Amino acid sequence: MKKKGFSGRLKILSKPSGSPLWKQSAKSIVLMVLAAFLAKYLGFDKGVSAVMFTTLVATIIIDLPLPLNKIVPLALVGFIMTLLAFVSSSLALSSLPIFLFFTVIWAFFSLSLYIFGEIPGTMGFMIFTCYFISVLLVNTTVSPLEWGLYIILAYLVASILFLPKLIHRRDDLLHMVASPFDPGTSLEKTLSIRQALSGIFLSPRDYELFRIGTYLNGFMGYAELISSRLSGNLGEIFQRFLETVNTSSKKVAHSIITRQEGIDLSPLDQTMVELQETSPLEEGSKDAVLDVARTMKSLLTRANELLAEEETSSLKKSIRTPRRSLQEVLKANFNLNNMYIRHALRFTLAMTLGLVVVYLTHERSAIWITMGILIIIKPDVTSTVNNMISRVSFNFIAIILAIILGFIFPHQILVWIAFIMLFFFRAFYPNYMSLSIMSMTIFVVLLWPTGTVFGNAVARLIDISIGAVLALFCAYLIFPNRMAINLPEQIAQTIRTNREYLETVIPSEGMVYQHEKAVQQFRKYMLEEKNLESAIKKVNDTFNDVEDDVSFYKDLEAVNNKLTADISALATLMESGESWPDLSTFKEQLMDVLAHMALSVDKNVVLPPTKIKASHSKGEGLTPNLETYLDWITSDVELIQEEVELGHRTGIWKRYRDLS
Repeated sequence: MKKKGFSGRLKILSKPSGSPLWKQSAKSIVLMVLAAFLAKYLGFDKGVSAVMFTTLVATIIIDLPLPLNKIVPLALVGFIMTLLAFVSSSLALSSLPIFLFFTVIWAFFSLSLYIFGEIPGTMGFMIFTCYFISVLLVNTTVSPLEWGLYIILAYLVASILFLPKLIHRRDDLLHMVASPFDPGTSLEKTLSIRQALSGIFLSPRDYELFRIGTYLNGFMGYAELISSRLSGNLGEIFQRFLETVNTSSKKVAHSIITRQEGIDLSPLDQTMVELQETSPLEEGSKDAVLDVARTMKSLLTRANELLAEEETSSLKKSIRTPRRSLQEVLKANFNLNNMYIRHALRFTLAMTLGLVVVYLTHERSAIWITMGILIIIKPDVTSTVNNMISRVSFNFIAIILAIILGFIFPHQILVWIAFIMLFFFRAFYPNYMSLSIMSMTIFVVLLWPTGTVFGNAVARLIDISIGAVLALFCAYLIFPNRMAINLPEQIAQTIRTNREYLETVIPSEGMVYQHEKAVQQFRKYMLEEKNLESAIKKVNDTFNDVEDDVSFYKDLEAVNNKLTADISALATLMESGESWPDLSTFKEQLMDVLAHMALSVDKNVVLPPTKIKASHSKGEGLTPNLETYLDWITSDVELIQEEVELGHRTGIWKRYRDLS
């Protein structure tokens, strides 16, 4: 393993995470222009900039790929937080102590939202960005009431985006249900979509299709890793089988979206027969291949049957996920053992110092130095260094381009180019962060109100560089996150906490379900989950050519998260206080398998395989919901087993045991 050099660190930000959002960008720019015209018409001349910026932020929130009833609360929270940000900035003009109070509250509150997950954390960062911009824009000539009116106008204009979401809400749900069947969708993304669908009422067919797609998606990634390590005739035929699976899976996704009935699976049957008749070069390799192939074929067959069925039931079903209440999350994560809390403290101090200078001087340098801190500081020292290298580098490239444009085009044309750059910023955010940063830099340089393009460009580069140095200074000196990380050990600990959680939930002889005990175990898992997330990021930021290993760990993390979610869904049944059958045998099997896997990973030893012989008794007292959740948990554990065994075959458990 070779540590990343300059070029390796640069690639971290360069790597796209999706396609450009051209349509979303066009809608944002159109609504920004509309909001500006309305502000002018209503006499809000002093707040045009604030209205346009807030409209952009609001359109980003409303255009998130989430169901309508998840977007509405997010947009409402965004509106309230932005309104409070501008009003508090206006009130803070009265004295420095009040300004310090508001800045500390906004910085720490916004960044600490990461303990609730990636989406709340991203939302928190956007909220703080609103506060940052409000500090720059707010002045004594406009009252707090007027700033409130500007924000209301911006969100009213942006709310136009709710109309197409309302009209196409059924289509949006079908796209989400179909997404696991798309071979290009990662398991991590699939489980993120599962989280987004939680609490949404789906038809029984859509509900079952998404469940099947989730497991098919997990086996797709696992099968690709097996295929990459096969050779000879078996490897060739298995690869053809996987290509047929991908083609069939795409057709299933298309049928779900277009509401068509079934697909032709005869090519899949044919390649399955070829696979069964093939002689392997290595003893035992065929068994693993056939097990995976049969599972994937059965999942596609069941999905095809569901597509052919007519939806007659009006009974809706919803996906359940862990209920992470405010109290539970705070108890589990609100301490210095959580990297995000340490990051929030560093961020709060750095941004407060920067914004105090902005508050006192309103100088250009102070503003952009603080902006440098804002876009560079990260929870981990290594990630902060990578951000510093990559973002300063991309700013440098953007500044060179801006200078060239300044020499070629007159001022009037540069204004139009600047707005084109704003369009590109929205299109590339967040999937092409490098191009998004470059576009925003060119926009700022070309539209800066004073000085030449060359002078603005040089000043922008110097200011961002100073901000980068300050961000690095804070990352190293304030609660530096440089503790040693043992990634396999962290995987083992995550499996163990899931095992402890499962032990408190599945009913067994003489057991009385204790909600508080189950919640306590769930909190332990949440903390281990965040530590695992941090460790995986550390590997990705530190080493070159570890994409396959990082993908493997992310898939295993995702499956562990899904197991937690399904245990939590089962816990909701236990809370009802009903009488449940004794599932001691089933529970013991699961506990043994999870204990074996944790020990196997932690010590890097191959233990005798421990299989789940029978999922559970089919006797009395087994309700359809209980049976479904037990089947889900069984599938989760079996998928984790496959990943752990694959880790031994690839030697991944030998690596990443001493990261500092």
